[in-house]
Amino acid sequence: MRINLKNAVAMGLLATVIGVTGCSKESPSTNNTQDGAAQNTSAPAAEKEKVKVDFWSIWDPSQGNGKLMADAVKKFNDANPDIEVVMSGQGGYDGVAEKLEAALVAKNTPVIAQIEESFLGRYNPIAADLSKYMSKSTIDNYIEGLTRSSFADGVFKAAPMNRSTPILYMNADLVKAAGLDPAGPKTWTELQEYAKKLTDPTKGIYGFSGYWDSDAWYWESAVYSYGGDMVNKDGSQVAFDNEKGSSIVKLFQDMIKDKTMLNAYSAQENQSDLIKQNFLDGKVAMDFDSIGSMGQLVNNTKFNVSVVYQPQEGGKNSMVTGGANAIIIDKATEEQKKAAGKFLDFLSQDENVVNFFEQTGYLPTTKSALETPELKKWLEEKPQFKVAIDQLQFAHSRPWSKNWKAIYTSNVEFMKSALIDTTKDPMQVVHDAAVAAQKIIDENK
Repeated sequence: MRINLKNAVAMGLLATVIGVTGCSKESPSTNNTQDGAAQNTSAPAAEKEKVKVDFWSIWDPSQGNGKLMADAVKKFNDANPDIEVVMSGQGGYDGVAEKLEAALVAKNTPVIAQIEESFLGRYNPIAADLSKYMSKSTIDNYIEGLTRSSFADGVFKAAPMNRSTPILYMNADLVKAAGLDPAGPKTWTELQEYAKKLTDPTKGIYGFSGYWDSDAWYWESAVYSYGGDMVNKDGSQVAFDNEKGSSIVKLFQDMIKDKTMLNAYSAQENQSDLIKQNFLDGKVAMDFDSIGSMGQLVNNTKFNVSVVYQPQEGGKNSMVTGGANAIIIDKATEEQKKAAGKFLDFLSQDENVVNFFEQTGYLPTTKSALETPELKKWLEEKPQFKVAIDQLQFAHSRPWSKNWKAIYTSNVEFMKSALIDTTKDPMQVVHDAAVAAQKIIDENK
């Protein structure tokens, strides 16, 4: 999700166009359009009368998760001959955001956009009230922990789609061999003690590893777990320039220095892949990662894997959720918005929710899906997923500042620097990050 800071700030200036620009009925020029449907100029006359719904996705519809979504789109279109949802991949979270900014200027926006959950604060002015276009039963059925970032000014504006949360993976065999409580560490202090006992230099085993995601997502989550916060209530002031913001940085530095934590920044490889591979090889005993890695880490090991809640230190559990929500652009026609709402209702049906969860590992989004025989059986066989779902009761929404995208891009560079050079004072690193973040806020009011 990383973008150049200068570009990010420049993009922030585009926010002024939000709220004064509308959307066109015409489809924009997009990438990876599903099945080329939008370019079919020889379609029969009846098809031209369909309500067309352009859906900008973070995924390429020809592969992976995008193919799964494209299959769902086709299923919906087949069942609704008066509607044509046209999915197109826009290059990930940043790709959708950047192209949506440009489309707002050109007045050529889609009907549905799949946005990173923390972007709702930015797009709130152009997002439709989904309660007018989706069924109440669907909205009420979403798991509460996933809708804490769905409301803006008390209005439901973002439907949960592919969602995740950080969690702690453990090599249960190593934990047992070390004589540790299999329930795992409940606090970061306990995690450090676990890591010391799990570390075995003679076998090249580190007790723990973790890293900052491309948008500082894991750092944010840890700050909440220390009882801290990112910004104040109205998003006008940075709130992490304190010990709660720096504690996890200091902990990681200390564990790297005493060699109980594998430092993923010591190599040029992708940090996430490096840590996962070491966990799979039995060389890292505990891995702080996303539930999105659950399938890979649970299914590809030769040892038992257990998962436990993200540790806390502030007296209560608190962690972020992540991933994407769907918004409907309010300036679309009423017909398009009703059709888009019908499509989002369709995606939330039990069959589709269960299938997407089983195929991807992203969290199931609805309560009724959890009660299906298929999902109950799945959770009995893979109880690790249930831990992640149960953890949602402690979910914390991400910041609402309209410029948070630029801020988290800045934050992650400071946090990375503290692990690349572990002699840096963590309080100073966090202070410098806070100053840069406050500057972004002040310059974009």
